[in-house]
Amino acid sequence: MSYPDHSRPGTGALVVASIFPAIVILIELVTGICAGAFFDPVPTVGHVVIISLVPIVNFLLWRALRTEDTAPVWLVIVGGVSIAVAASYSLLFLPMLPFAFIAIILVGIGLLPFAPLAGLVFAVRWTGETAASRDCGGRIAVGGVALGVVALLLVDLPATITQVALDRYDGSVQRRRSAVALMRALGDRDMLLRQSYGDSARASGVASFLVSAWTNGVFWNEPRRTDAARELYYRVTGKAFNAAARPGYAVGDRTRLFAWDDDQGGEAVGGGVPDLALAGSRIDGAVAARDSLAYLEWTIDLANRGDIQREARFTIALPEGAVASRATLWINGEPREASIAGRGETRAAYRKVVSASRDPLLVTTDGAQRLLVQVFPIQPRASMRLRIGVTAPFAIRPDGRRTLALPTMVERNFDLDADLRHAIWIEGGRAARTALNDAALLTGRFRLTLPPVTVPLTTFGSMTMQGKAAAVSVEQRIVRETSSRGPVMLVVDSAADMAAIATALPAALEAIAPGRVVGLVVAGDEPGFVMPRPWSREQAAEVRAVLAGMSFRGGQDDRAGLAVALQAMPRADATLLWLHGAQPIRFTSPEPALEQALERLPALPRLVRYQVAPGRAMTLAGSRWFDTARLPAPSGDATADLRIILADVGGNAPRWTVARTALARAAIPGSPHIVRLWAAERLAGMGGSRGKAREGAISLAHRVNVITPVSGAVVLETVRDYTANGLPVPDPDAVPTVPEPETWALLILTALAGAWLVKRQRDLRAVAA
Repeated sequence: MSYPDHSRPGTGALVVASIFPAIVILIELVTGICAGAFFDPVPTVGHVVIISLVPIVNFLLWRALRTEDTAPVWLVIVGGVSIAVAASYSLLFLPMLPFAFIAIILVGIGLLPFAPLAGLVFAVRWTGETAASRDCGGRIAVGGVALGVVALLLVDLPATITQVALDRYDGSVQRRRSAVALMRALGDRDMLLRQSYGDSARASGVASFLVSAWTNGVFWNEPRRTDAARELYYRVTGKAFNAAARPGYAVGDRTRLFAWDDDQGGEAVGGGVPDLALAGSRIDGAVAARDSLAYLEWTIDLANRGDIQREARFTIALPEGAVASRATLWINGEPREASIAGRGETRAAYRKVVSASRDPLLVTTDGAQRLLVQVFPIQPRASMRLRIGVTAPFAIRPDGRRTLALPTMVERNFDLDADLRHAIWIEGGRAARTALNDAALLTGRFRLTLPPVTVPLTTFGSMTMQGKAAAVSVEQRIVRETSSRGPVMLVVDSAADMAAIATALPAALEAIAPGRVVGLVVAGDEPGFVMPRPWSREQAAEVRAVLAGMSFRGGQDDRAGLAVALQAMPRADATLLWLHGAQPIRFTSPEPALEQALERLPALPRLVRYQVAPGRAMTLAGSRWFDTARLPAPSGDATADLRIILADVGGNAPRWTVARTALARAAIPGSPHIVRLWAAERLAGMGGSRGKAREGAISLAHRVNVITPVSGAVVLETVRDYTANGLPVPDPDAVPTVPEPETWALLILTALAGAWLVKRQRDLRAVAA
């Protein structure tokens, strides 16, 4: 059967119907222009294959129509498939067409969204003509259209499920749980990761687009649900979204040209950015064995190997009980010290200067023993150097052994050079000179050691008068404590990165003393609870049985479990030991039960946190309970760590404690670092203070140069910048420093000379007597 009478399609029709769509597909695959600016029309290989059918099939139809032969059945069928695909993508691009008319004058870029429509028009026309050359050709073509619709639905099914899950996640607690379960089973995690990085919420296929349009509207009404996507990604995978590379943003990938940093200037590390890397790292320090503390300075070099300015953001985990006491930024090759002022004031100054692309550094706390560091701008093809100073006490075990875990980066928005080593040089005590890879610093938490404490020790710290500020004296006492401990409430996170706890915690429970009141809360999808009772074989068996029944999956919201634990143990002499993994997101929904417990309970237990996996530690801003928590540094051996912690909070053996008290009398010569540690303890719970209490807290933080929940540190470029933002101009002489090796040698010689003179005087007195 021959074709009905019709004019044969010419070369111009082929260009519009096949070559033009093929060129548009190729441009998108190479540049990612639509994926970077609007949405990704070809997010998977399946999408690439199915959309490529349109230009290929249109070419085959064009060629068939230029002959007098009857079209084969398969060509009519794939023609129908081409119609379905072209129609679906025409629908996707429909909201863009009015704007595309305007953009046509911009080097023809506005023509690109018309490619699916052009392909559709000719696919319909030519498939109809080829179908007319066969008996029942129309039915065959309709069957091809149906086949194309089915193929589109199958390819787009994971993205559709993802869209449904995100829509449900904005609902009630029950809807959130169902969204997590649905996403874990069938969702497109790659699409969810893209939205976590701030990509458009527009769907990538016709089915997901229709679902999105039903909820959010067709014409660009879809809100970016970045926070919800990040939270859902954590709940589904148990990992921070920024622990995975942004899809399509690796070297050579097509969307790299549009690598905007949506988290710039924010209050979290946020998504990773390309071309930014940690190029150099050194930790210098000095140990004061008698004062049982060390002062450490971490010098960091950040390199921007790209073509646009970047902001570096990272979180540092400090040693237990430590406080940041210095922040320095190199500007034009010269070190500039930070101004210590109110937390809100320093952040406002940072944002103001960032908007002008000047040179600021901002350091604030991010919960107990965590620092959030932000620096901008790191210029293209350039590097920037900064330094963070830390005053850190040695942790003292019950047997008197003293250790100090070095600080480490637990979250960052940049890469590490593959061969990077952290250069370590610590003077005093048992000196340490080594080079560590990042894993040794991150998971093993390299430790400094001192000889064990065997007898009580009293030392003093002091700061001399500065202007109108009076001198400060602090007494530090290390004593052996035999007082009994209170009850212990265990809260165990059931996230995927907590699987090691399944064996570590049951093995460590033997460190709990008989008779100690102990309870258990399992936080997660399948909560568990053991009523607090005196520790016995029966109680231990019940706790172990609940732990054995735990399933570890995804990421968990522990806030409800913490509320249950607080209500079960509202005692000031109790300890709540929270064992959790990385908690990398700020939950978008409130948790009224936890907030109510923190505000209304007459007493709260002491919070001790043990984080099994490195990463951000979830906190509530301005909460004294979170800001004053203890976070013992993990050693890489969870069982050994938990034995030590449980022996400390739940055992009966005596332990060493450190108490620092301000003295009313004149300054006694001593280390200013003891004063800084005393001030940090005093200010840890002041994050939510107001009025004169806040002013006094900020004044003390500025006086001793420490970064606390109520104070931040910011480096600005000029004195005028500080004055314009109402910040005190930093005094370089007020910051601590690490003594140079020559200085240490001089101090040692002076000490030896002093000891020799004292001995000589004693010998002379003995002879005279």
